[in-house]
Amino acid sequence: MSKIGSYFYKNKSREKEVSKKRWNIPSMIWTVLKRACMALGAMVLISTLISVFLLNKIASGSAAKALPNDMVLVFKIENGVTELQTQPSFLEPFPFNQPTLRHVINTLDKAKNDDRVRGLVFTLKGGGVSLSHVQELRAAIARFQESGKFTKIYASSYASGASGLAQYYLASIFDEIWMQPVGMVSVSGIDARMPFAKDLLDKVGVSGEFLQREEFKSAMENFTNSNISDENRAVLTSIFENLTEQMLGGIALDREITQEAMTDLMNKAILTGTEAVAEKLIDRLDYADVMVAEMRQTAKGDPEDETVQLVNLAAYAQSKANKKQARPKGTDKINAKNNVALIYVVGAIMDTASAQASAGADEISATITEAYEDDTIDAIVVRVDSPGGSPSASETIRRALVKAQEKGKKVIISMGPVAASGGYWLSTHADYIYATPATLTGSIGVVMGKFQAQDLWKKLGVNWEGPQIGENADIWSFNEPFDAQAMERMNILIDETYEQFLTRVSEGRGIAMENVRRFAKGRAFTGEQARNAKLVDDLGGLEDALEYTAKVLGGEDKSRENLNVIKMPRDLNGVERFLSLLGQEVSLGKFLANSIGVDTAWFKKFRGVMTQAQLVQEEPTIIYDSNLEFVR
Repeated sequence: MSKIGSYFYKNKSREKEVSKKRWNIPSMIWTVLKRACMALGAMVLISTLISVFLLNKIASGSAAKALPNDMVLVFKIENGVTELQTQPSFLEPFPFNQPTLRHVINTLDKAKNDDRVRGLVFTLKGGGVSLSHVQELRAAIARFQESGKFTKIYASSYASGASGLAQYYLASIFDEIWMQPVGMVSVSGIDARMPFAKDLLDKVGVSGEFLQREEFKSAMENFTNSNISDENRAVLTSIFENLTEQMLGGIALDREITQEAMTDLMNKAILTGTEAVAEKLIDRLDYADVMVAEMRQTAKGDPEDETVQLVNLAAYAQSKANKKQARPKGTDKINAKNNVALIYVVGAIMDTASAQASAGADEISATITEAYEDDTIDAIVVRVDSPGGSPSASETIRRALVKAQEKGKKVIISMGPVAASGGYWLSTHADYIYATPATLTGSIGVVMGKFQAQDLWKKLGVNWEGPQIGENADIWSFNEPFDAQAMERMNILIDETYEQFLTRVSEGRGIAMENVRRFAKGRAFTGEQARNAKLVDDLGGLEDALEYTAKVLGGEDKSRENLNVIKMPRDLNGVERFLSLLGQEVSLGKFLANSIGVDTAWFKKFRGVMTQAQLVQEEPTIIYDSNLEFVR
């Protein structure tokens, strides 16, 4: 048979084609890799979809079990508590299991009136809890105890973390403190060492050029000093003395010992189990199974009675949530209760949030606007946990809150662990401000500047050259220091920003300008100190702020139960969480901890330093107190 061909078609040898396909090794490898990647991607996608589906099922209550008629609630503190739940990422759909503080407190407040709940047990498995959160948890446990139900806490040792004093401060509120016989109690006080990296930066040829208003504003001295400044030492010493007094006073009252005796025990630092029992810090040295048997004995009179079950606090909360009265379609109120929007400002304040550890002013101000334009919302409660950030971003949020007040909405601030610098700036004009006694706030001052690496480039033999239009076009250049003209402009800018900060405080808090100048100076305060300086109105946690809001809206006879608290923006559902995974990044902290053994607490501090650097890069003027990050 003849072969058919033309000028437009030329027959190919079948034999050569087969041979080429058979021996084209690079093509074969590429094909295998491509198909493997497609298969791996499909597996990750399917796994994520299944995970989100199961989470949604659990969240919707379809997987919830019926609760027993006799139960003891158990809450295990393993990774601490947080203000907002960590959002999942695509590479880690299950981030750290940290319950939110509000979730825990709300559950305890509901359980105290539930006749099926006989008592409460906390177990400590490590993980630090901020002192401010400890105080809010202690208040919730005290309210639970008012119902007459027992409270116990158990740990193998009260010595995790650098000190353990805050951990024991939490434990002291319980009716009984248990520890296994081999444990120890650490109440060694507060030690907050901070790194000062000037000598290191000098060696590599990098220096920080930062201006501050005023002397106590020490935000960037970790990079500009070799040692702690006298002003910074004085402020931190004052803060730590006040926090220590709060903890020792609370422990002494709870354990019925003198504060002087508690001070002596703190100076001993570490106690054995037998010493702790003798000093009335521990009630029982025994094992968890013994405590469980005794709880059943207390609840039913029979240690073998299996009808008294231990129920996880999260499972109990989910079951209670499933029985909530559903909001009727087309209405925003139930039983004529007042609707209150709860909005969070958590993390370093930036114009746009770039990470989970930051608060985006654009999103937060838009949420505030949505709340004050909603006629069914009667008040706005803002929960602040931020060491500060960009002044323009802080002003954006403050302005949105002022607009809310002009629309007739009451604005109440609840300060969490930290509400300093920009976190205080945005709070100044609120109708009422609550802080916990341990809240770190104030820090009314400004820092401005940049890092420059001129000497580093010389050491590396790198020369930067190119055209420049404008005498100060290089003012923010990383390659060279400020010149005299640039420094003059910086001082003008920082003075203007500081004056605006002082004005916001004076007008918002009704304090004469000369008095604000006298005590501001960039100094940080505890919540207790801030109340004495009239920077905040009262001491208490989020529940106290909500209780106050209820009275403002409905009169003195109203209480927290008269409010429908609506978190804004609302939490994402299962499908929305999956879609958000596609645009998020892996939880680096957990990866470092699990893969190469980097301590997660250390990573959080390092992340705070990186946030400072990001703020400097994104906006030259910053209102930020980095040292408060190290002492949280």
